[in-house]
Amino acid sequence: MEQQQTREVNRGHVRCAAVVTGAAGFIGAAVCRELLSRGWRVYAVIRPGSKAERLPHGHGALQLVEGDLMQPAQWETQLETAAAAGERFDSWLQLGWEGVAGSMRNDDSQAANVEATVESVRLAARLGCSSWIGAGSQAEYGQMEGRVDEGAAETPTTAYGRAKLASGRQALEEAALHGLSGYWVRIFSVYGPGDNGSWLIPGLIRQLMAGESPAMTFGEQRWDYLYIDDAAAAFAALAEQSTAARHKQLASEMAYGGANNRVFRKPGRSFYPSHGVYNLGSGESRTIRHIAELVRQAVAARLPRSLPSDNKRVPMIRYGVVPYRDDQVMMMEADIAKLQRETGWSPQTMLTQGVGQTVDAYADVIDRDRGAAVKRAIVTMAYRSNSSHVGAALSVADLLLALYYRILRVDPQQPAAPDRDKLVFSKAHASTALYAVLAERGYLPRNVLDSYSIDGGQLPGHLDRKSAPGIDSSAGSLGHGLSIGVGFALADRLAGRDSRTYVVLGDGECNEGSVWEAALVAASLKLDHLIAVVDCNGWQGFDRTEPLSSIASLGDKWRAFGWEVDEVDGHDSNALVKALDTRSQNGRPRVVLARTVKGHGVDFMADTLEWHYKSPNTAQWKDAIAQLGGEEGKG
Repeated sequence: MEQQQTREVNRGHVRCAAVVTGAAGFIGAAVCRELLSRGWRVYAVIRPGSKAERLPHGHGALQLVEGDLMQPAQWETQLETAAAAGERFDSWLQLGWEGVAGSMRNDDSQAANVEATVESVRLAARLGCSSWIGAGSQAEYGQMEGRVDEGAAETPTTAYGRAKLASGRQALEEAALHGLSGYWVRIFSVYGPGDNGSWLIPGLIRQLMAGESPAMTFGEQRWDYLYIDDAAAAFAALAEQSTAARHKQLASEMAYGGANNRVFRKPGRSFYPSHGVYNLGSGESRTIRHIAELVRQAVAARLPRSLPSDNKRVPMIRYGVVPYRDDQVMMMEADIAKLQRETGWSPQTMLTQGVGQTVDAYADVIDRDRGAAVKRAIVTMAYRSNSSHVGAALSVADLLLALYYRILRVDPQQPAAPDRDKLVFSKAHASTALYAVLAERGYLPRNVLDSYSIDGGQLPGHLDRKSAPGIDSSAGSLGHGLSIGVGFALADRLAGRDSRTYVVLGDGECNEGSVWEAALVAASLKLDHLIAVVDCNGWQGFDRTEPLSSIASLGDKWRAFGWEVDEVDGHDSNALVKALDTRSQNGRPRVVLARTVKGHGVDFMADTLEWHYKSPNTAQWKDAIAQLGGEEGKG
């Protein structure tokens, strides 16, 4: 009920404004996003020159303020000018701190944060804020014995912890002097997408995704981990409730001619969250070993699949290799009852769910980077060989990446294993896409791509299965790939193998009569391990495909031939995987119609016919490489 009341502040005539320091950081950016989602205006203080990639650039309610946290005189004028122009600041969230990296935890420079923190309270008061909220740390408690509440002994063992403790005490005293509601939030361990890569969970993800075996302690430490969105919601809850209290108190004074906030109290709690220290965590500790195994399980779902006869090879974690530190914290568990009682906030994300979401987010970044690398290789092959079909290759690249990294049960070290899943690339004029993906997946050295379509080169313009490992079928003339795929699927069935066969075609290719002959045979034989994937980029030889066969009519045609049909965005990796991995429910072959953009990823090549035939000149190649995230002039 209280959360609903505070949200009404932002839905009415009153709009709240907050200052957030450390706004480009992991927690700071999440708090900014949360406040923006609740209708606040946010003044985000970031380092000069920071890209602030975690922040939603372009959001109308977000104002970036560049400045050195330790030198507020350089940037406070911008905030004071906004206040003078009528901006009503409600809350200050001091989330910035110099020296959060582990290597800085005992650096003498930590002490400089104390004065900067206290000065932020004074500035908040000058701006007219009603509340000041600072980010503390569990390090203020030092060694813990069991679950700790806000009244636990404060015996920090690091310079970082001592500086945080001093900052919190002095800032709360300063807030009281200026009549601000002061809150010091002692953060335990927070995790989630966008975290710094050197911390435990992202570090494990990075190593496991790279096929490495991380070295750890025995993992007996019990730590309290909270998902980032829940942490941000806690800060927002404090800001909202203290601000709502201020607005209602002002309304009360106007209505009754004086302060009378007792009108708004409910039995058992003050309307204002009580000032002081709050613990922020999940309220439940788990062993580090348990957390590491959750990460490993989640990573397993995003690693490339191996052969059906193998178990998925997930790297092992080497426990006991790293010794415990002399000051190793073995127990961290927050008692969060005070925060829950005063704000109504509670964690919403279970650890298993949060770890899975975090792994997926990191894996999605890896997928995007890998996709950009493949597309750079495609453009470079076309440039160096002065060849065509670059647009067709760019449209199909994401389909092949999803297949080779998320779907196909294959092993680059055993490219001819009988029980592997097979792929027939019928759209063979776009061979550079397959070559680039095979190189990225480890079937062939990347430098072999330099031999594409040149005199004496290893890789021909159209596919030759003998030219490189991983090519299951030669191809060239359109319309024959599905027939070959039917043969593969039938052979696997007769041999008793559970392998699946995927055939990648173009939408223009579906105008070939031989495609439909093969489709009819596949349906009559109930080849439910056969999946056709149609790259629907909307173009064929000299015109759009729409006049002959729209994507809607194409789906109807496949259904008429007895196939199960799925339509999907061909550049959405997760949607693609879901569609490609779906098993037939009725013992029939399946087709996935993937809507794509010809020339995807390069603006001047996108959705045009000319890049079916052109090869890029030097200037165009450099431009394309830059658009795909590479260094100019380097493929």
